[in-house]
Amino acid sequence: MLGRKERTCKVHRAICLEDLVPEKHFYRQVEAKLNLSFVRNLVKDSYAQNMGRPSIDPVVFFKLQLIMFFEGIRSERQLMEMVNVNLAHRWYLGYDLDEAVPDHSSLTKIRDRYGLEVFERFFEAIVELCIAAGLVWGKELYFDGTKVRGNADSDKQVPRFYWQAQQHLQALFSAQEDGREASGSQAQENKSAQTPEQPRDFLQTYDGKSLCQTPPHTERKADGWVCPTDPDASPLRGGRDGTAQIGYHTHYVVDGGTARIILAVLVTPASVQDNSPMLDLERWVRFRFHLHPEIGVGDSKYGTTANIVGLESDGLHAYVATPDLSTRAKVYPPERFTYDPDADVYTCPQGQTLYRSTYRASQQDWTYRAPNAVCRACPVRAECTTAKEEGRRLYRSIYQDYLDKVDAYHQTEAYKKAMRKRMVWVEPLFGEAKQFHQLNKFRLRRLIKVNIEAILKAAGQNIKRLLKPRHGQKPLPPAVSAALAEPAASPAELKPVALLPASVPIDDLSAPKLPLLVAPVQEAMASTPDAALIGQTEAARLPIPASGSLLKFHPMRLTSSRASTFEQQPNRLTSSISRIECSPSRTFSTG
Repeated sequence: MLGRKERTCKVHRAICLEDLVPEKHFYRQVEAKLNLSFVRNLVKDSYAQNMGRPSIDPVVFFKLQLIMFFEGIRSERQLMEMVNVNLAHRWYLGYDLDEAVPDHSSLTKIRDRYGLEVFERFFEAIVELCIAAGLVWGKELYFDGTKVRGNADSDKQVPRFYWQAQQHLQALFSAQEDGREASGSQAQENKSAQTPEQPRDFLQTYDGKSLCQTPPHTERKADGWVCPTDPDASPLRGGRDGTAQIGYHTHYVVDGGTARIILAVLVTPASVQDNSPMLDLERWVRFRFHLHPEIGVGDSKYGTTANIVGLESDGLHAYVATPDLSTRAKVYPPERFTYDPDADVYTCPQGQTLYRSTYRASQQDWTYRAPNAVCRACPVRAECTTAKEEGRRLYRSIYQDYLDKVDAYHQTEAYKKAMRKRMVWVEPLFGEAKQFHQLNKFRLRRLIKVNIEAILKAAGQNIKRLLKPRHGQKPLPPAVSAALAEPAASPAELKPVALLPASVPIDDLSAPKLPLLVAPVQEAMASTPDAALIGQTEAARLPIPASGSLLKFHPMRLTSSRASTFEQQPNRLTSSISRIECSPSRTFSTG
């Protein structure tokens, strides 16, 4: 018989959001393993201490950013609509069924209030958690960049001088209006409120504005044209569909460990080449996280003389590919000339000598030239030089010793292994961010905001690896487990309990929920002959018989297994559960 379902909505009085979210839901795992309370210290300077109404909890704001990252949502309006109807999202944020979620416009205001520095410190805190969890190796650094389209149309570009004139007139007339409406400190406050935050640190160096001062023979389109929708974006090269696009370059520095933790992220206009910020990012990573890398790996884009000299001077082996210039010209390559360091001369294939002549300060190299008369009489002149009157010239960098050292790396197996590893190390992270986390196109505009967006996505990628089960690895230290898990109740709220029997009700405990941090059981087995202790806090200690099955925990159901199996894999329990919450009405028993 054909069934028909009528819509009937009853009023349920005895319903709890805690019971509606499955025990093994993803956001329960995130809540159990990642404690975001540290963000309150990051943003406390952005709020008044003793005045004003309470703001949205900063922890809620960053949890919303994680939901947007995990769900692949581009719109903050869409985000809040989904949070409003999703029970798991409400539970993760701490909003009950009858509580109103924040308005989407509040997220924009909060982001502008915090500024770039808060998000940078948030990213650094996530990296420090990864380091504490043993996910960062620190011996290898991999550099790469990718193109990301901006939220602007290339057809809307106008001449830069026209846009600058408009900006000047707008600032001039707005200043006059502010002077008529307000005076003194009030006018200054209005002016500062309308002035956008200035870029800091790396953004001042790699903002792309230096291109406007380049000589005329190196003028690019970004020098003379700008898009008013997003003035910081610049034209991208080589779009897949052949259409002109404007956007940015996103730079990653990735650790060489198996977890592939992103150590640094920077977004620059597309007019800034990938190799430009390499040394600044490398030095920042080393000093910020106290790492001592041995090699720096990059493709041929990073094989510039400045990068090679900088890496080698910093104590890293520059495992970077250098461009092959021998095929660009149909003449003898420099490799066919022999250099004599004692006499400081070159010898050509015909046995003639090229002497050092002039120094090029712009290129930081010396020019070696053969006599004109000798070259004109040479039988292989056509294969050696294209000059009509002058002799053959060679250029030797003042850092040639570093370049020769890097060329010697190319013949080693360690270099070949690093280059093979590079092909599958950073690019998959870009592919993951573009395919699943909306990095194929920025939704925000201007350089500071796109950096905030990229930082949040890179932090989310690190959090995914931080939450990943660590099968077959050593258990986390107690301090790290405490940092990742939610903070336990204060000692005043917990009643110290001695060794509990095999089955004991915990109704008499004063704490509403008793968190038990799982500790390595191998040490407990060694110290206790008849029982293995789970949890080494003063809150509770639960015994497990040496023979028989393990305890069954509720509500986070630990599957029963034999003690003999656990003795062979003592880290199995600690790698799968980082926090167990026990309701006061629960009774623990062996089964």
